[in-house]
Amino acid sequence: MAEGKKRIIVAEPIPEAELSQDDAIPAVEIEEQPECVPETETGSAYREESAVAAIATAELFKKCILPDKTELQERILKTKNDILVGDHCDIDYGLYGNDIVICEFCKLTGDVVAEGDLRIDNFCEISGTVICNGDAYLGEGVKVHGKLTVGGNLDIGDNVFIEKEFKAFGDISIRNPMPVILYLLLYVMTMLHLDNEAEVEKTVNAMISEANSEPLVLPPRTTMDLRYFSVSTPMEVGSSSRLHGNIKAKSLVLHNDVTLFGGVHAVRRVKVGERTAVHGDVIGHSVRIERGADILGDVSGEKVWLHEDALVSGIIRSPGGLTIGRFEEKKG
Repeated sequence: MAEGKKRIIVAEPIPEAELSQDDAIPAVEIEEQPECVPETETGSAYREESAVAAIATAELFKKCILPDKTELQERILKTKNDILVGDHCDIDYGLYGNDIVICEFCKLTGDVVAEGDLRIDNFCEISGTVICNGDAYLGEGVKVHGKLTVGGNLDIGDNVFIEKEFKAFGDISIRNPMPVILYLLLYVMTMLHLDNEAEVEKTVNAMISEANSEPLVLPPRTTMDLRYFSVSTPMEVGSSSRLHGNIKAKSLVLHNDVTLFGGVHAVRRVKVGERTAVHGDVIGHSVRIERGADILGDVSGEKVWLHEDALVSGIIRSPGGLTIGRFEEKKG
């Protein structure tokens, strides 16, 4: 641990019925939740809240988003924005971002560096070093095989394993932090007094659109290794990004001035933006390649739209027809 005096707080789980106003967690204001009622009356309410939580969670992770100027280097996925990682992801890279949230049962091979706060959910495993300049939250069963350095407070759960030394420059609280998704959803629903699916979905969209910067979002069960970056959802890559590796997604939009050192394979639509370079093949059901794009490989799609000022080095296969255009896609 870092040198100097530290205040260490050991907190055992407290039965919900015994929580007083002073004991409740301020961030989610548990004391404002409805009073306890017999179990027979809470069953349906619990199921309804679970359904709302499922809707809101799906809304958060409905698309893989890499914001502008994202870099996927040989060993690290890097952005200046926040990073949100869904559950059960298997990532053979490190992460570098502002605030970083990693949901449960994720495995990361590289280092995790958060310029802001860091939250790692239950039973995640980090093979590298973890560095956080803000506050850090480690859930139950988290394993860190490298060093852990926390610039602020450390909130740590049971059975956390840190193979090498750790330093925390703030208070250390030993207890079980609530799961990441539950924490986020309770915060939204409690602070804004939301109680139905439509309100939750609307609020989540508003929070994302009104944010100063769009977060980097990796949906649940994302896999990333030296061969493939694979997701089961649509993917959107922001302008001026630079990525290494092949991409597999339901659909893919590469915005302007992106450089991809790899190929693209999408089940549905692929759009390659202006002045974007793809060093590999482009495969999709329908493919659109904008002005100034450069494809250093083959292009395959049922239908292909190719701007007259775009370049394709390989073969174009389009059973449904190839269109050579000169107008950009209409916006609106």
